[in-house]
Amino acid sequence: MSNPTGVPPPVPSMAEIPLPPGMSLPEYLTLQGQLVTIAICVAVAMGIVGWDYMVLLPEEITLYKSRDLKLWRSPTTWLFIILRYSAFLAVIPSLFFTSVQNEHCQAAVVLSTLGGVLVVASSGLIFCYRVCAIWSEDRIVYGIVSFFYIAMLGCWIAVAVHYKAVTGPATPFGSNCQMDPIISWAPISYASSVAFDTVILVLTLAKDNLRYFMLATATNIAVLSIQALGAEHDMIKPAAVPFSTVMTVAMGSRVYLNLKLYDYDHNHERGSRSTDIPLSVTSGYSESTGERTFQSIPTSVMNSTAYCSTLTKEDKTVHPYSYTGYYR
Repeated sequence: MSNPTGVPPPVPSMAEIPLPPGMSLPEYLTLQGQLVTIAICVAVAMGIVGWDYMVLLPEEITLYKSRDLKLWRSPTTWLFIILRYSAFLAVIPSLFFTSVQNEHCQAAVVLSTLGGVLVVASSGLIFCYRVCAIWSEDRIVYGIVSFFYIAMLGCWIAVAVHYKAVTGPATPFGSNCQMDPIISWAPISYASSVAFDTVILVLTLAKDNLRYFMLATATNIAVLSIQALGAEHDMIKPAAVPFSTVMTVAMGSRVYLNLKLYDYDHNHERGSRSTDIPLSVTSGYSESTGERTFQSIPTSVMNSTAYCSTLTKEDKTVHPYSYTGYYR
């Protein structure tokens, strides 16, 4: 329609935001609020991962400076490194599909899920080494732990391949990525983690009362409870996922460092100090007899104060871990 007066039509004083198809304005505003919550939770998880990384960085640098070939031949050393950096692979891409406008939503989801699977795989193997070590390579224990580990890893992979996202229109806040509906059986991944953690916890408490596995188990139970909620809670489910990654990385890293400290104690016995858990499940070698023997592992755990009290000045000079004792 022509304008007879020649005056241009008034320009709206407010920005016009196109609504997604089939969504009303109240629904859109609710969605934006949920996206803000998810973005904040992911950012908090990223901050915790970064803080935990910096806390253990001195020990990691000491590890890299080590020339102990036995240490570098141990699978748990490499699992520790994978665990440390797969956390960033899991969390950083999640910032892009929850907080940032981008055109590569599916790539970010793939990288994040890959990091999550690596976290579960590496920490699970470290837990397996720990349990098998304190049970002196008992075949029944080895079989039980292996079964639950393989089942857990399979469940995580099966769920991970179903996470998909598409690039949506630009949004005023948060990410423009739109996640496809989560499959109904997605909680099976956390259910398998709970089952695995429970088995590890029971076997560990039978030999060694540590709290790392209890914290990891409790976290996965909490996340499983959220993941098992109905479809109406789909928007809050992603907010809980990063915290499972955070706790798994934190606990798995400390289990490895305790294994490393136990191994140092094993190689530097002094007086009545006990021999504890090795880095890997291997048999010992006797130089006097030329025969391989299995190390008998005591069930008690020396706390940090008792451990430090047994160290001489020379021990504390050559072994920086002795200042803090076992990692809590």
